[in-house]
Amino acid sequence: MKTILPLLAITALLSGCASVSYQNVAPLPGETLSTHQTLARFEGLQDVPCRHLTSECPDRCDHGGKYARFAIVEYTGYDKPGKYGDPKQTAFAFRVAHKDGSPDTATPEALRRVIAELSEGQVVGLEWAHVYVTDPATGSKWPERIVTKLAE
Repeated sequence: MKTILPLLAITALLSGCASVSYQNVAPLPGETLSTHQTLARFEGLQDVPCRHLTSECPDRCDHGGKYARFAIVEYTGYDKPGKYGDPKQTAFAFRVAHKDGSPDTATPEALRRVIAELSEGQVVGLEWAHVYVTDPATGSKWPERIVTKLAE
C-alpha cells in the first residue's frame, strides 16, 4: 500500500499536465538576419485571400491560404546579427494550409499539429528566425521566417 499511494499521486498530478510543443532541430538553411524569442497570444487561424500581385493571380497562384496568427505580448530575447534583419514585431503569422485546404508542406507537420491543439487567446512561447536563403543550384536568394520553437 505504501508504494501504490505515491504512484497514484504522481499519476493524478501528471494526468492533468498535457502540453503542446514544437522545436525545430534542423540547422537553419541560410544566413541568420535576426532571431526573435517572444511570449505570444494565439489569435486563431485566418483565411487570407490572394492579393492579386502577379499575372497568375488568383487562379494559378499559390498565394493566400489559412494562417496561424499571433499577437506578441512581450519579447524575452532578440538578436539582429544581420544588417537586414527584421526589427521587433507586434504580430507574427505563418501559413498552415493552402487556399484549397491542403497542408502547406513548408510548415512542418509537427508544427501544424501543435497549432491544431492551441486555443484562441492562449499565451505561448514563440520563437522564429529571419534567414536569408541561397539556392546553390540556381543562385536564387530569398528571405524566410522559420518558426524554431512553439511551446506552452
